[in-house]
Amino acid sequence: MFTTPSLPHEVPDLDDLAAALRGGLLRTPYVEMVREGAVVPAYEFCTERVVVAGAPEEGFADPQRIMRLLGEGATLLLPQLDQWHASVGALAAHLAHDLGRRVEAFCFATMAGRRGLDVHRDDADVLVVQVAGRKEWTVYAAPTDGHWRPGPVPEPGEPVLRTVVGAGDVLYVPRGAPHTATGNEGLSVHIALTVREASTAHIRRTLADLLTQDPGDLPTRPLTEAQLLASIRDVLDSARKTLDSVSPEDLLARARGPLPDLPGTKAPTEWPTA
Repeated sequence: MFTTPSLPHEVPDLDDLAAALRGGLLRTPYVEMVREGAVVPAYEFCTERVVVAGAPEEGFADPQRIMRLLGEGATLLLPQLDQWHASVGALAAHLAHDLGRRVEAFCFATMAGRRGLDVHRDDADVLVVQVAGRKEWTVYAAPTDGHWRPGPVPEPGEPVLRTVVGAGDVLYVPRGAPHTATGNEGLSVHIALTVREASTAHIRRTLADLLTQDPGDLPTRPLTEAQLLASIRDVLDSARKTLDSVSPEDLLARARGPLPDLPGTKAPTEWPTA
C-alpha cells in the first residue's frame, strides 16, 4: 500500500459519482447492489421509465432507493466504470497502454461496518484507489501453483496483510490473492482497477514467474544464482547499448511524448474529462 501526493485528476470524487447516479441514464448492468454476499434484485434499487416513443423501460438507477439500501448495509457496485465514465476511461486506457495489459474499472461504495463480498480471489491483479472514507482490507497469500479458480474462498489461511486505507491511498492486491474489505469510517468508496493479460489466449505470468522461468513456454523451474546474475548482466548490457545510441535531443523529445505505441495497443490522443 502507498499514499500518493495527489490522485490522478481522472479519478472521480463523490460529487462526480453522485451526479452520475442522479443523471438519469445509469441503468443495469452498469449499476448493481450486493447485500450480505448476495446480489440484490434490480427492482429493489431501479425504476421504470417511459423512454423513446412512449415505450416503458426497466432497470434505471433510482438514487433514493440506492441511498436507502446503502444506509441499510448494502454495497453499491458500478461495474465497467471505464466504459461510460469519460475520465475513468481515459485513466484505464493510459494505464493499459503503459502496462501493455487490459485494464477495467469497478467502483464500490460501502457504509462503515459493512462488507460487500466475502473472502474471494480475482483472476486479475488489482489496484485499489480509495476515493472517500476508510476501508479495512484483509489480504491472504496468493496461490503458488495454477490449481485455483476465481471466486469465494471459504478457507483462505492466515492473513499476510491487514490494513486500513484512507482517501488517497492505493493498495495492490496480486492476482489470485484472497481478500475482503469492510467499511471502516463513513461512506467508503474505492475504484478497483483490474489488470489482465491483453488476451486470454496468452500465458498468464506474474513477475515471480518471470524470475523463475526460462525464456519461452518451458515448465517453471527455479533458476540458479549464476543464471539469475547472467540474466541481469544481459539486461544491463542491453540497456547500456541502448543508452549509448540515444542523444540528449532524442531523450528530450521522447520525454515530451507521445509515448510509442506498444504492439496491439494505441495510446489515446486526448485525455477526456467528465
